[in-house]
Amino acid sequence: MKVKIFFAAFLVVPLLQGCSLFGSKSADKSETELVKAAQPTSQTQQQAAVTPGAASSGASAKPPQAVATAPARSSSADQDYVVNELTFEVKKLSAELKHLRSQLQDLQANSQMWMNPLAMYDKEIITDNGTSIYGKIIYQDDKIVKVETLIGYLVLEKASIVRVITNVPEEPAQKYVPAELVSDVQKSNSYPQVPQASYVSKSGEPAQVPASTVKMPNCVLVGNINERKDPSGNTIFSGEVKNIGARRADFVKVNFVFRKNWSGDTKTRTAFVEGTYFTFEDSGITTNNSMLPGSSGKFELIIPKNFGSFIGYSYTIEWEQYK
Repeated sequence: MKVKIFFAAFLVVPLLQGCSLFGSKSADKSETELVKAAQPTSQTQQQAAVTPGAASSGASAKPPQAVATAPARSSSADQDYVVNELTFEVKKLSAELKHLRSQLQDLQANSQMWMNPLAMYDKEIITDNGTSIYGKIIYQDDKIVKVETLIGYLVLEKASIVRVITNVPEEPAQKYVPAELVSDVQKSNSYPQVPQASYVSKSGEPAQVPASTVKMPNCVLVGNINERKDPSGNTIFSGEVKNIGARRADFVKVNFVFRKNWSGDTKTRTAFVEGTYFTFEDSGITTNNSMLPGSSGKFELIIPKNFGSFIGYSYTIEWEQYK
């Protein structure tokens, strides 16, 4: 009897296990179908949730519309105030610019004075120790010389002064223009020509204007006169002269006047300028001291050692004029 019960239990247990497996599979299928059915609903809700945000973002991306407003009208008092302020600023800037210009001119003048003391003082005083002092002599007697310089007043012993040189400021060299170019320029001018009155002599016939009043030579010094000493102790003065006139200059020479002492004793020496060779038709004399218009020539003056000392010198340029 027990065997039959055991055998029946053995058959019932596998049957129950198979039913439970079938039931679990069907339950899994039903759960899967429920999940799939719920997914479209959640996706629809998400799309619905996203759509309002997108719509709101699209609405916010649109540029704001400009609202036209009428400009505010300024009163005449405001306009006058603005004009006065601008006028004040312009006057202020103009005053500052004028002040800066004056300061710049002062700086340029000071720099020029320090670079070239001769622009302010024309005396160069050379002492026995080789010092050159640029200044202005304001007092002197038999023993001392008082000089005004850039650094103040100096009192020098007259015995220590070797030489006093007076520097003459140079004039700007004039550019020579040939007569042919002058005539071409005069012809090209569009100004009306005014008839010139002719000179009338006592006989009633028109007289010719002298050529000397129209064309004249003019010889000037180019640069400075150089001074040096040779091995023998002689003093050599050299320089260059140019004819800026409109006619030939003959026998051009440079006259030197040397001041020997403070008493006024002087000595004169002359140096001829080496120019171009020219032969005079009347006398047949040939010279190399003639200078054509626009030409330059050099000169050299040798002062021997036995000439003695001198405290200063001056020069003049002379020439002759022949046909």
